[in-house]
Amino acid sequence: MPFSFSSISLERADEYRRLYSKSPRKSAWYSFGSLWAWRNIYGFEWAFEEEVCWIRTRNGALWAPVGPWNDIDWKKALPRLFPEGRVFFYVPDGLGRLWRDTFRGRVTIGEDRSQWEYLHSLRELVELKGNRFSRKRSHFVQFVRKYPFRYRSLEGDAIQEVLEGQALWMKEQPASPALEREDVAVRELVAQRGFIPGLLAGFIEVGNCPAAYTIGEALDNETIVIHFEKALRRYSGAYQAINRMFLEKTAGSFTLVNREEDMGDEGMRVAKMSYHPVDFLRKCTLSWFPE
Repeated sequence: MPFSFSSISLERADEYRRLYSKSPRKSAWYSFGSLWAWRNIYGFEWAFEEEVCWIRTRNGALWAPVGPWNDIDWKKALPRLFPEGRVFFYVPDGLGRLWRDTFRGRVTIGEDRSQWEYLHSLRELVELKGNRFSRKRSHFVQFVRKYPFRYRSLEGDAIQEVLEGQALWMKEQPASPALEREDVAVRELVAQRGFIPGLLAGFIEVGNCPAAYTIGEALDNETIVIHFEKALRRYSGAYQAINRMFLEKTAGSFTLVNREEDMGDEGMRVAKMSYHPVDFLRKCTLSWFPE
């Protein structure tokens, strides 16, 4: 490749966010908050070339470029940058269609349902109307009636308070390398909260004890992504409560909620589908071949 990668840094964060804001499809995986939180775990690096930003992992896997896809002359850019062809991972659906139409017969797309990001109507998740949401609504009502709770919106330095809830939640879980990595990501995100505009959190206490928290990030003026959402098992209905209260009291200015992917976990898929997504942001593995 005729360009070099460097470690993700706060110094170029504004430049990256500018390109991300111009991306026609804003995957949660590519938000600056997500990249920063998981950067050491996956060894993320980036390179700014051809008016877009390319993301690469420690093992050399190349992700999709971030920026104004429709403004790039891909017929010139891809052959120059990747003369021998290339496989791209986690390509958002809009870019996949664009490259497929541009390079007819020279692109293959591998769909991966486990990487689809769930998009929900914020209004529906706040109102919980109808039979579709009857169980969610019932759990929420039971929580409100049973526990003497207090909900707080957190921004700026106050977001650090979620770490107490995260620590208690981790103690409830069986030992797991995956959860330990996620715990690192939560702490990385919180540690640099002041450098990640659009970061919001909600926190529920029962008595003086943390019961649940959510950390979200604005992807644009319409969509907020839920990066982390945890609730202690001892408080029945706490997941339904933190989801609804965060969206209503902290993120009420948005219209869509991105609840990220299910990673192929069947239990997680059932849970995410139970919130009745209105759409998906599909990601695929795309292979491009030169002439």
